[in-house]
Amino acid sequence: MILRGGSGLELFEIVFEIRSPAIVTKRLTRRGYHIPLDHIPASMLRGALISSLYMKNLISNEYLEREAHSPSIITSPAYPMDEEGKSYPAHPFIYECKIPHEKGVQTYNDGRKVLKNVRNGLPLRLRQLCDLGHPALESLHPRLLIPLKESFKKFELRIQQSVNVGISKHRATSHRGMLFEYEAIAEGTKFWSNICIPEELIDEVKPGFEFSIGRGISRGFGRAVIVDVREIDIDDESEDYMGILKNGRKIVFYALSNLLSIQGGNNSSKYPDEIKLKPIGEKFNLNVNGKIILEEVYGKIVTFHSGWDIKKNMERPSVLATSRGSIVIGNVSGNGELSKTLAILGCIGTVEYGLDFNITGVNILIPLEIHPMVG
Repeated sequence: MILRGGSGLELFEIVFEIRSPAIVTKRLTRRGYHIPLDHIPASMLRGALISSLYMKNLISNEYLEREAHSPSIITSPAYPMDEEGKSYPAHPFIYECKIPHEKGVQTYNDGRKVLKNVRNGLPLRLRQLCDLGHPALESLHPRLLIPLKESFKKFELRIQQSVNVGISKHRATSHRGMLFEYEAIAEGTKFWSNICIPEELIDEVKPGFEFSIGRGISRGFGRAVIVDVREIDIDDESEDYMGILKNGRKIVFYALSNLLSIQGGNNSSKYPDEIKLKPIGEKFNLNVNGKIILEEVYGKIVTFHSGWDIKKNMERPSVLATSRGSIVIGNVSGNGELSKTLAILGCIGTVEYGLDFNITGVNILIPLEIHPMVG
């Protein structure tokens, strides 16, 4: 079943490839852009898709107005991948010993130990020593890892560096002091993301769909193209959730995205105290009434950049959030189509409204038990 709600929304996983260097960086200095992000933020990917649809005359000004107030095009953050698989942010209970062992670098993933302790009512504690007793363990949270059969691999993003110089149009020579440096995500890099799109746009967002992402678009940077689209079958996805709910309502969740809450006005929180499931289900015409109480949260506190407001042509304010890859112990309550709604939450998260704008692609929670990062 492809899920269709009252508004005709459907869920997909897309893979897109960077076709020209993409300037998606953490830092802008007087000399250029430095330190590329290791992922594409959800707000940036959503904006890029909407901009491309608009430029291709596939959506109208009125549609843009509706999207600003009631988002229907929603994406998760996009994470890179290679021939060995998809990358994910490490949770806080994944470690590496900084002292080399006989067989090289020793790593540990205590995801299953976390599940066992929660089931038995035991407290969660970070590992302090490696198996050889070295007090030199480093948590890899939230570094990107690719889960393998019995271990994981650190993902190394390919970076392209360049130095440009400004040229005088009058003298055809370089301008003094006009050196411009940039570090960009290399062309050929592939990313994956979950997206929610209205039914009427399904035939447009498909393999071959082109869009531009990041800075320097007018100079040819950041060209991207969708190379694969997979329909997400919520009936299939929800079967795992049904089994987990039968074993109890206290669930260990893995956060695929940042966690945050905006209560309206200027108030924000590093993570929500609870997530109401009814607004999520209503988007897809599901009968559900419930919530997740976030009892414990383990993860780093970060600054979340809310992106650029195209309508107002200004940068949105930044807020404090809990990092992607965090571990959440949540208690699920309620009735109705809980498993399907939780499956949707695990794909695209929640829409947070406050500070006079919407934030999408946050609070994406998936039971750790069924996620590859469990170990």
